[in-house]
Amino acid sequence: MQNPFGEKYQKYWDRRLTKFSKFDEGIQTDIEGLYSVGPEDIADKNAIKTGAKIVVDGFCGIGGNTIGFAKHADHVYAIEIDHNRIEMAKNNLKVYGLEDKVTFIEGDYFKEAPLIQADAVFIAPPWGGPDYSQKERFTLEDFSPSGKDILDLAFKHFSKVVLQIPKNFDLSELDQFGKEYTVENEMYEDNIMFKTVYFFTLEI
Repeated sequence: MQNPFGEKYQKYWDRRLTKFSKFDEGIQTDIEGLYSVGPEDIADKNAIKTGAKIVVDGFCGIGGNTIGFAKHADHVYAIEIDHNRIEMAKNNLKVYGLEDKVTFIEGDYFKEAPLIQADAVFIAPPWGGPDYSQKERFTLEDFSPSGKDILDLAFKHFSKVVLQIPKNFDLSELDQFGKEYTVENEMYEDNIMFKTVYFFTLEI
């Protein structure tokens, strides 16, 4: 397949099959989805480690993490405020044959998430584009919307909270919540790192 996004985004296009193994079978994406979706195997690992039957994907975007949770959970509630992106996510879940396991909610995380009963919430809010990596110290306020507000709501309504963060995130930011957590580091191509924070005690 030919890259429709231009030379600037070629390196992300070249990684498309690590993000969606079925990309060439009809996956839809915009530029943000092309560079922001993490590898499919990491989405699978997050879902398995979370171990929840009912999950809220608070910022589903084009559905990369939603696919991971839909493979392993009984049901996923996928929230996305952008109409075009949620339509892409619906298409992408169909490509994987998982659309029946997902309820898509077009709306705001802060309004919609508290209305859902679920075992866990997964949060991967926008990092601000590729330039996030230039920051020496990434904080909760560098998320959009505010990471503090996102987590405050999550802790009020869900027993398991999972947060995906960039490699340069300052973990001391999480101390203010007084919650125990574990951090999983995942490396993949070109030394890009995804970190996932699990705010729950894992049962071995």
